[in-house]
Amino acid sequence: MPASFQRGELVQAARDELSTGRSRLAELHDRGLDAVQICARMASLIDGVLQRLFSAAADAFEKQSPKFGEIRRRVALVELGSHGRRQAAPYSDVDLMILHDGIGEALTPLVRSFTQSIYDAGLQLGYSVRSSAEAVQLARGDAVICSSLIDCRLLAGDQPLFEGFRDVFARMVRRRAKSVARQLEAARNAERDQYGESVYALEPHVKRSRGGLRDLHLIRWFGFIDHGEADPERLHLLGALSKLELRRYQSAQALLLRLRNEMHFHAGTAKDLLDRAEQLRIAEKFGYRGSSGLLPVEQFMRDYFRHTNHLWQLVRRREVQDSPSTISRVLDPVLGRTVAGDVKVGVSTVSATPAGLARVRGDIEAALELVEISVREQRPLDQAAWGALLLGAPECPEDPPPAAIERFLRMLADSAIAADALAMLHELGYLERFIPAMKHARCLLQFNQYHKYTVDEHCLLAVRRATEFAKRDGFLGDAYRAVKNKRVLHLALLMHDLGKGYEGDHSEVGAELTRETCQRLGLGAADADDAVFLVRRHLMMSHLAFRRDTSDPRVLAEFAETVRTTQRLRMLFTLTCADLAAVGPDVLTDWKVEVLGALLQRTLAELGVGLGGSDTVGIAERRRQTLRHLTDFERADEWFRRHAEALPSSVLIACEPRLVAEALRRFHRLTDGGAVAWGFNQTSTKTVEFLAGIDQGPGRGAFSAMAGALASRGLEILAADSETLPDDLLLLRYVALDPQNPEGTPQGRLDEIGQAMAAAVGSDEPPKFRRVWGQDRAAETVKLTQLPPRVRIDVDGSADCTIVEVFTFDRLGLLYDLAHKLHKLELTIRHAKIGTYLDQVVDVFYVSDRDYRKVTDEAKLETIRAELLAVIAD
Repeated sequence: MPASFQRGELVQAARDELSTGRSRLAELHDRGLDAVQICARMASLIDGVLQRLFSAAADAFEKQSPKFGEIRRRVALVELGSHGRRQAAPYSDVDLMILHDGIGEALTPLVRSFTQSIYDAGLQLGYSVRSSAEAVQLARGDAVICSSLIDCRLLAGDQPLFEGFRDVFARMVRRRAKSVARQLEAARNAERDQYGESVYALEPHVKRSRGGLRDLHLIRWFGFIDHGEADPERLHLLGALSKLELRRYQSAQALLLRLRNEMHFHAGTAKDLLDRAEQLRIAEKFGYRGSSGLLPVEQFMRDYFRHTNHLWQLVRRREVQDSPSTISRVLDPVLGRTVAGDVKVGVSTVSATPAGLARVRGDIEAALELVEISVREQRPLDQAAWGALLLGAPECPEDPPPAAIERFLRMLADSAIAADALAMLHELGYLERFIPAMKHARCLLQFNQYHKYTVDEHCLLAVRRATEFAKRDGFLGDAYRAVKNKRVLHLALLMHDLGKGYEGDHSEVGAELTRETCQRLGLGAADADDAVFLVRRHLMMSHLAFRRDTSDPRVLAEFAETVRTTQRLRMLFTLTCADLAAVGPDVLTDWKVEVLGALLQRTLAELGVGLGGSDTVGIAERRRQTLRHLTDFERADEWFRRHAEALPSSVLIACEPRLVAEALRRFHRLTDGGAVAWGFNQTSTKTVEFLAGIDQGPGRGAFSAMAGALASRGLEILAADSETLPDDLLLLRYVALDPQNPEGTPQGRLDEIGQAMAAAVGSDEPPKFRRVWGQDRAAETVKLTQLPPRVRIDVDGSADCTIVEVFTFDRLGLLYDLAHKLHKLELTIRHAKIGTYLDQVVDVFYVSDRDYRKVTDEAKLETIRAELLAVIAD
């Protein structure tokens, strides 16, 4: 029988064996067999296939090259990585090293035949051919190679050759222990940066994100470097892992391996990204049922984050609390100092004496003191101090003594240390003694694309972002520095979202939790009222700025009346901005800061602070400035005077007087029914602004037509205003982002867009929207949140307009479709704002009928709602 035919039969048998074996293991997985056993059986399945393929290739090689003798005595087939650990996932790659005694080049026919058989059998293979000396030399300079060799296992071939390599490799690692450890840490840090620097990444990579399987491996590798043992149970017997640490390691391993096995079996291929669709599916598959205020997927991801956080803590302590360096051992006795009796501040770490370590067990004030010293000195705690604090947290009383509360409140109020101290106290388990609601929020996922972190990390990050404002110029820095009671502000930031995960409005639930916490901490009535107000109203300023017409004097007056004091206003502004900044990167844009800052400034004026006086006085001054930018001839012209006096407050507030004067000049040159539009960059906010005028504009659908022209050219509209001036002159203003030109839109593009906007008025040709690669998938991912579309109509929020809010998932041309439908319903759009609510876009329209009257008829309102819902559904 030809050798090729025999090889073909062997490969087909291997494919069949793998298919049958995986199916059998998938059934055992579904029946609940332990994940470690599934992985071990998977490794055994692969072992058998590889051994048979290697044996066939070796037999053929010996026949072809008899001069090398029995080849199995001159090579060793070594499995690396997950197969070396016997933790093989169903479709993980096979990593092999063909170890030889110096005959590498002569092995080419054997290697070619063997590896080709592996590929043909359907396995993903990575392999190398090396002598012992070559393997050890490469491991000295390559962390990936070194880590793979730590988890090596002989599969076939010469055992003495393998053991000789293993001994030489182990000696090299012991001699270069610190250097090897640093290489592994650097490689792992780079991998974490790529796949998610936070344990709480929204869509974690089960293997590579922080706290994932790779950190399980890292603990094994550190054990091998430090103690010559990689097995966690043996490390426990050696005292390298405590009983608690071993239990947490094994629990995390069980979950991560089970999860990875499930993802591989379901996909029928290697898959390690836990995306939102998988989170939903696996939560149901693993039997999560949900509870009051929590979705099943949120329960599942909370468990996932708890385990990965525990694992990350193990790794973090090994990384940042490594044994003292030679420099530290030499310099600490000279430069180190003792503080607070039992605490030592060294060159690189903070440590405690044996008496100090004993004192922190169960003494929460001593624990706070040790944390505060570490944070103030900007040095990490050493391993012994960290371990003592971690083990001491459960022994602390549920109700801290007054002295501990007083120290905690001082730390909370200190901008220099609050963020770091709160984060460390939370990680160690002490923060929930002072803020019990943090326990419920720990690892609590917010199942949407909007928030990038869990509730607890988001709240801690909000405190950090606020304290960073202290170094900023402009609205952010001025407002934060002007807050006198940082303790109340930081407490409100820490608690603003802790009402999530319960039944009811999270702002109201959070306000009650805040009141209880203030009582627990002994805060006075005034401080408690401020903290409760900030938590209850933490969305108010953002809601007004991005969903309401704040040029309306009534809106501004009501907001000022609600806030009442300038201190509350500044704290609310700071909280609003820090909340946005803590959602994720690039959420708090310069434009949002500008919009919120303008609202802050005008509300301060309404409260009697600032040079401008009341909002009414400020608007009158802006109108006078606009007139001053006109020429003497223009000021004498009745047309200019009449239109300048009719300019609405929204335009006067939003636009610089010189721009308004230039707009009047362009409008004056319009012919019957003509339209003009032009754009300019707003460098301070990194936005593009367009002004437009349409003669005889009302009733012609100009708002939707121009919005469509902007969107069809890739611009993202943030806000818009529509005002009718004398002689039926329609004034439109759009604020937009130009993603194609984040540093500023070229003048040629601005001119082209302006011309397209003007041409769109009266055109019967609908706009064409360009599809962006990946946009459809992103839209489908967002919809997993399962928020229902809504149309909400408010007839009381404005004196002159009916407010229509549309909540739905964004899509190409949505704003145009909605605005066009409102035009068809014979409504006039006076203002429009585009905001967000979790994963949905919120399009807000201020509308009136064609006679500029508010729409209040119930039948008409119901028609508006039904027609807009139909647009969404289309």
